Amino acid sequence: MSTSGIVGEEIAKQAALASVALQDISGAGPNAGHLLPRAVLAMLGPYSAAKFFAERVLQSEAFNVELVQALYSKMLPLERMVDDVLVAARKRGYFDDPDAAEPLRWLETCNEQVKDCMVALESMLDPQLEDVMAAAMGEHQRGETVPLDSIL
Repeated sequence: MSTSGIVGEEIAKQAALASVALQDISGAGPNAGHLLPRAVLAMLGPYSAAKFFAERVLQSEAFNVELVQALYSKMLPLERMVDDVLVAARKRGYFDDPDAAEPLRWLETCNEQVKDCMVALESMLDPQLEDVMAAAMGEHQRGETVPLDSIL
């Protein structure tokens, strides 16, 4: 099996594990406050592993469009589920609970890193990005841009 196939399978496996853990979090009901730290930690492992694989694909010198598309399609629902969990946790005040707050902060940090990966993956899949970047660099080299501090 090719490396991209192995990475794709591993992403699918980690995505499934993270999804199950997220369902456990959302289905905890009134006992969620007590179960939340363990469920968040159970979810954080596979979510971090999926992020790790996404980062490796981004750092790779070989570009495989099918792998990048598969990775993006598997990571996007996870990212959205984590966003939903974090929003619900904030609404329910779990970030104020000392037992739940720390794992939630770890999840939040991991989610921000996943969002960065997702933006990079989207950029890799955008065929017009090189043209946009070349045009921006041309403007900069011709002095057609202004420093940000001059705008403020």
